[in-house]
Amino acid sequence: MMLSEFRKSHEMVRIEVVPMETPRQLEALSDGQIDVGIVRPRRLYPAGVITKVVQTERLLAAMTASHPLARRGTVSACALADQSFIVPQFTDEEGFGDALAALGTAGGFTPHLEYRVQDFISAICLASAGYGVAIVPESMQNFSQPGIFYTQIADFKFSVHLALAHRRREISPAVRAFVQLGTEALNGRGS
Repeated sequence: MMLSEFRKSHEMVRIEVVPMETPRQLEALSDGQIDVGIVRPRRLYPAGVITKVVQTERLLAAMTASHPLARRGTVSACALADQSFIVPQFTDEEGFGDALAALGTAGGFTPHLEYRVQDFISAICLASAGYGVAIVPESMQNFSQPGIFYTQIADFKFSVHLALAHRRREISPAVRAFVQLGTEALNGRGS
């Protein structure tokens, strides 16, 4: 909805969506190659780049619908102990490898990392085909891959965040308007 609102008020502005991992987005923002990014928050940012958390989500386990754990409705962290995991964004230093390690701690096991992929869609596709379990943000359950089942992990309250990133001293009125509208809309205050 936020993009449609922005388009109404800025009809002449062209939006180009470019997929990039968080570290590359932050570098591109710092270098002036892009104007805005949607990133996973970091401990440190390049000079002049700031962020605002706009979404917080719990994590779910995604698995093939025929998986024995899919019949339970919800699972406990320890029930995932003997599973093979598909890990999205594994190469990112602060990515989902940390979430999987936290799951292992909560369940008392060391996760078996079977597949490392770049994105959640790839992880879900592999999980739907029975290659393992993926731990994904709850919004991914809106992706209806045939054969996939999403379930809550009852005793695992680890959350992940998305942030809107931009340059602190942005001079473009269109970019400033986009950031303001995006922050309001993604925080639930906009329409």
